[in-house]
Amino acid sequence: MKMGTAVVVLALLGFLLCSNIHAQHPAIYLLDKDGDIIDPISGENQDKPFSTAMTCGMCHDYEEITSGYHFQMGWDVISDDFGDSTRHPWNLSNGFMGKWYPYTNRQLARKHNSHADQIDLTVYDFVGHSAGARGMPPCGACHPGGGGLEYDREGNRYDEFLTDYPEYRDSLDGDYYQSNWDKSGVVEADCFVCHFPGYDFDERVSQLQKGNYRWAVVAGSGIGFVDGSVDAGDEPVVQYNKRFFNDDGTVSLDMTWPPPSDNCIFCHGRADIRKRGFSWNDIHNADVHNQQGVSCAACHPSGPEHNFAKGDANVSTVADHLDNTMLDCRGCHMQGVLGASVPKHASVRPSHIEAISCEACHVPRLGRSAALGVDHTSGEHRYITNPRGSDGFGQLAEWHPTYERRDKGVLYPLNIVQAIWWANLSTDSIMHPLFEKEAKAAWEKIEAELTDDNEDDHPEINTPAEIELGLKALAETLVGNQRFDQIHPVLLKGGKAWHLDESGKVAVLKDSVHTSIDFSINHNVAPARQALGNGGCQDCHHEGETFFKGKRTVDLYDELGNPVLVSNGRFFGCNPWIFAVNSFHQKVLSPVVSFGIILVIFLVTAHYHRYGPKRVPFVPNSGEVPRFSIPERAIHNFRLISFALLAFTGLILAFNWVNWQELFFSSPRQMLWVHIISGLVFIVTSAAGMAAWFEDALFASYDIEWVRRIGGYLGYKGEVLSGRFNAGQKMFYWYTAIFGAVISVTGLILTFKSVFPLSVICITSTVHNLTAFVLIAGVLSHAYLGTVANPGTWRVLVDGFVTREWAHHHHPLWLRKLIDEGHVESDDSASDSSDADKDQPESPSERKGEDQE
Repeated sequence: MKMGTAVVVLALLGFLLCSNIHAQHPAIYLLDKDGDIIDPISGENQDKPFSTAMTCGMCHDYEEITSGYHFQMGWDVISDDFGDSTRHPWNLSNGFMGKWYPYTNRQLARKHNSHADQIDLTVYDFVGHSAGARGMPPCGACHPGGGGLEYDREGNRYDEFLTDYPEYRDSLDGDYYQSNWDKSGVVEADCFVCHFPGYDFDERVSQLQKGNYRWAVVAGSGIGFVDGSVDAGDEPVVQYNKRFFNDDGTVSLDMTWPPPSDNCIFCHGRADIRKRGFSWNDIHNADVHNQQGVSCAACHPSGPEHNFAKGDANVSTVADHLDNTMLDCRGCHMQGVLGASVPKHASVRPSHIEAISCEACHVPRLGRSAALGVDHTSGEHRYITNPRGSDGFGQLAEWHPTYERRDKGVLYPLNIVQAIWWANLSTDSIMHPLFEKEAKAAWEKIEAELTDDNEDDHPEINTPAEIELGLKALAETLVGNQRFDQIHPVLLKGGKAWHLDESGKVAVLKDSVHTSIDFSINHNVAPARQALGNGGCQDCHHEGETFFKGKRTVDLYDELGNPVLVSNGRFFGCNPWIFAVNSFHQKVLSPVVSFGIILVIFLVTAHYHRYGPKRVPFVPNSGEVPRFSIPERAIHNFRLISFALLAFTGLILAFNWVNWQELFFSSPRQMLWVHIISGLVFIVTSAAGMAAWFEDALFASYDIEWVRRIGGYLGYKGEVLSGRFNAGQKMFYWYTAIFGAVISVTGLILTFKSVFPLSVICITSTVHNLTAFVLIAGVLSHAYLGTVANPGTWRVLVDGFVTREWAHHHHPLWLRKLIDEGHVESDDSASDSSDADKDQPESPSERKGEDQE
């Protein structure tokens, strides 16, 4: 019963967090900006637009709400010298109201200007007359009002201030220059754009573009219709829709809390479709969270101040104090928030979990075209779509993210948009971006001389001759421009800054300029079955996959007009030829070499059936001839156990045998720790063994005969001379010494992989895996010869003794040495040794050591 109650409570909690609550708002009067009642039923003020500051502000703290970053967007920190300390004097704030970046290439005017050349975009134009390209809304469309759309930089309400001081219209004040605030009114915080289902965002855009700023909320909400245009010289007239009004003139509206996702998409969908290809509630570009009914506000909650929880997007710098205030992927899924599944990642290496973000695997592809680049050389926004050839933004088209390391070296998926724009170099070496109007003036002088090299119906500036042409045109058109202390035009393109040198020829001023906008990709999350890695290592490491081999555009045009492409892997540290080796290893070498293990098993089985075991009796606990000391037995046995664990866990890792992993280990990390600890034991015992048996492993002349007879393992019945170690055991000693050293060094590098470049890790993992296969095959052969082929021999590793007969048959020279030195008493069998045996030269290898059988 208690469990059932808990389930119900959790279900209700999930519903409340993920769903929007529709509630009939209490009946209220609409008020105009002066606080007067608007009553279309009685006709009182029925032609005036209502004010959200007065109407909604009757009950809600309007000042607190509009202090939120959605309303301020940097306006709360804006100043004319904001960017001086960072040598970006064109940046007036940290948000979209004041911050310049090459995606839009518009600069908000300073408050105080000395001449008109300094003014590109006034606040007034920012609101309704700043569309970057045909079909795009103005900047103010996606600002919900309040903040810089309502009050100037000194705290004055624009319409009231300009009404009182109309002369400011002709001033060089960036808030009022050539503005019509007194006629358009201001854009107050539009509560309806977020909280009103069925809000008509396109109508809001239309009203802003007409200069009907204070009327936009009326038309967007649908509560009334607006006729007329401020830009056309009209006084707009409102006609309210009476179906919203009660008989007493109040309105009862169906508001929602939190904002429905569809309303969030008014702004974020339009912007993100250009930046990231992101769209919500789209079957062709799905997000698993959206499919499960999770709303935007479930992940981005807010309090009364309307400061929504946020992550840490690459480009965004506004409200950095709120970065990472929302739960990230791990925050939800490791705690099961909203019923989120707790991932096992059984098939993914723990090191991958640490080095690769969740999004990198779970956003493997996008289904809508976005931006690949933006070219401002003509003075207009000319966007190039990703993927190339798409008809426009948001069209059905599949493309893959690119990847870069961010926080603590973790890989994140990005849409990296290349930009090309003009600038002017000042005497203090700052490259000031040019205004659109400045670039357009130069373009008009040279457009007829430019060629369309890539046949996209738009000429581009891409050859040295065309760059020179553009720079010279700018040098002419910028003459007399009062915002520069010198005229020195620059083209920023493909990570380089081009200019004219002292001889008037095109040269590279700087080749390390950042000319891209790196947009984070966080949405459009695919379910686990579609994520990278679900199909195994080949999802990323195969030559045909895009994670490493996908091409990133680093320059929109080369001299032929084609894009300059570089592989993804090179940007996060993997050299292409090293990746090719690693991919060949993953695809070809591992399967082929691992087949060698099966071949070894087949050969030893065939050998056993053909020749059978040697029949020299081995008597355990004989106490006759001491073969191995206690330290030697400990070294060998611990080395054997550690190698067995290494081989077992290593094969599971190499072939991603998830079922075996889950059968024997609780998690991939536990198995990895078993592998690492076993590796450390193997390294220590290998070093001890190499030191203990070095002299016994040195080759002597009589070993040639052992090799010629192959130790009698192929049917030879005569005696084969050997010291403490026979030639086969010596070869195995050096075999394990060499390959053991390689696998130990590479294993240590992989254990501490975070301190090494990715190229080193790729080549190291290839060497490590291939060496492991070779070692496993050799150890299997050795194990067969020391057990099945010589029954009972393995027991010497337990008690350390062998019989005289066994020692005389397998290692006669070693037995003679022990007798001569008095370690073993002489008997008849020992005295029967031939004179030839006695005359054999002694070797350091006849001293104490290890029989590795």
